[in-house]
Amino acid sequence: YTADPRIVPGARKLTVASYEEMLELAASGAKVLMTRSVEFARNHGVVVHVRSSFSDAEGTWVRKEDERMEQAIISGVAHDTSEAKVTIEQVPDRPGVAARLFRALADEAINVDMIVQNVSAAGVTDISFTLPAEQLEAGMGIVNGLAGEIGAVGVSGDTGIARVSIVGAGMKSHPGVAATMFEVLSDA
Repeated sequence: YTADPRIVPGARKLTVASYEEMLELAASGAKVLMTRSVEFARNHGVVVHVRSSFSDAEGTWVRKEDERMEQAIISGVAHDTSEAKVTIEQVPDRPGVAARLFRALADEAINVDMIVQNVSAAGVTDISFTLPAEQLEAGMGIVNGLAGEIGAVGVSGDTGIARVSIVGAGMKSHPGVAATMFEVLSDA
């Protein structure tokens, strides 16, 4: 579907999706297919037919991208509310600081997802990243322990976030997709 039909009543069933679109949707929170199954199908050229277990209706075909798929700017929207955000404020902007931070998290099996490092101002920067909400407490412990050592001023965590992803093969050739997404979010 173009979105989770349990949340978006007007979600439309996709007739076809490319492997890449389905991988992106799955990685972004759509709970239809496991990313590994789509990767396997793509690597071995297997066309996947995703069907409902409640009806005999035609499902969605997942296959190699072709010229017909380029017509859709957006194939779907996925969301994930199971993440949390950590921000480390005023981190000294010098080589190796971020590596030290993310190595400490990796060594404790903390799975970091999206990372944003702001442009440096006066030799310091803010670094934000997302991680699974259930790992926030452990992640905050590690980051709080490192903050003083790396010269950061503060650390904050936030569980009141969600990731919204728009996916589509035609997005790269159509300007204004991000603007429209943020307008829709603002209106809602």
